[in-house]
Amino acid sequence: MARGLWNELLWAVGVGSEFDNISPVQVAVRTVVIFLIALVLIRVGKRRFMGDYTAFDILLGLIVGSVMARAVTGAISLVNMIIIVVVLMGLHWLTATISFYWPAFERTVENDPRKLIEDGKVIREAMEKSKISDDDLLQALRERGGVEKPEDVKTAFLERDGSITVIPLEKGQDAG
Repeated sequence: MARGLWNELLWAVGVGSEFDNISPVQVAVRTVVIFLIALVLIRVGKRRFMGDYTAFDILLGLIVGSVMARAVTGAISLVNMIIIVVVLMGLHWLTATISFYWPAFERTVENDPRKLIEDGKVIREAMEKSKISDDDLLQALRERGGVEKPEDVKTAFLERDGSITVIPLEKGQDAG
């Protein structure tokens, strides 16, 4: 039974078939498989790679760009390109919708914010986990918080999208 299921899966993604000979259903299944693989790869990657974009935004941009380039060069048919893009947009919408209504799913596909500074003290463990150098942190403090040193910060977070949010101490308030 397992072998039969495996063979069905191989057929579903069109393994061993020339791209011109796979059915629209196989194109759609192949698109779902590639989407999931790419999502895992981006999700495992570090947040800093993504900048201010979500994993889904980057994933969609990479795959759609690649697919459209293949359609332009004739490596895939225009019909197959349209199928792939429509399936990808549907997956993007479905993932966003499920994330909105099911917080447990959202936590599996999105990072939680990570506190980098609390009451003027840098949290070294969080910095190491996030692969953020002191220079990177100081740059974010200047750019986003208008402060020059961690001692002038109430809290700073590495947000889910990879940006750093800085909440400066209020005037006359001491850290810690």
